[in-house]
Amino acid sequence: MTDTAKTLILASGSPRRRQLLAMLGIPFEVVTSHVDETIVPGTAPPDAVKQLARRKADAVWARRQTPEEIIIAADTVVVVDGRIVGKPSSEQEALQTLLSLAGKAHDVYTGICARSNEHCLVDFAHTTVTLRARDENWIRWYVATGEPLDKAGSYAIQGYGSLLVQAITGDYYNVVGLPLGLLDELMANMGCPLRSFMSEPRG
Repeated sequence: MTDTAKTLILASGSPRRRQLLAMLGIPFEVVTSHVDETIVPGTAPPDAVKQLARRKADAVWARRQTPEEIIIAADTVVVVDGRIVGKPSSEQEALQTLLSLAGKAHDVYTGICARSNEHCLVDFAHTTVTLRARDENWIRWYVATGEPLDKAGSYAIQGYGSLLVQAITGDYYNVVGLPLGLLDELMANMGCPLRSFMSEPRG
C-alpha cells in the first residue's frame, strides 16, 4: 500500500483522466471544479492551459483545504495554426474542425497543477499530432459515432479517433488528457511520487 498519508483528489470530471489514474492502480477521489474555463483572447496556449489547471485546483482547494490531500487538476487544448480549438458545440462544428485538421499537423497542450498544503506546482506538456487525410464521408461517419462531441479538437486518440492518427511526436497520454510522466515529476517534487500511492508489486 501507499507509504504516504496523503489522499489524491482529481479535480476533473473527465472519464479519460479517471481511467489513466485507475490504470496505475492509484486510489483517488473525484471532485469536479465547475470553474469558468474561458480563455482570455491572445493568451499563449502553454499559459492558457496552466492558468486553467491552476484555476481548477484552486477552486477545489478552496472547498477542501485539507492537509492530508493533494489536488490534481488538468486542462487540455488543441491548437491549429495558432488558434485554440475547444470542444465542439454541435456535430456540424465537429465536422468542420475535423475537416480543417485532416492531413495536417496540430498541437496539443495539457496543463497540470498539483496542489497541497505545502506546495502548488504547475507545468504543461506539448505533443504534435498529424492526422490522416480522410475524406468527408469518413469524417461524417466518425462524427455520427458521437465520440467527437465532448473532446477538445473533436477526436479521441484512444477511441475511434485512433483511426485518424498518422503520427505523434511527444507524450501520447498528453493527448488523452493527462501526461502521467509529467504528473509523476511534479508529485516527486512534492515528496509524493505516484509510485508511493501504488500497491507493492507482487513477486
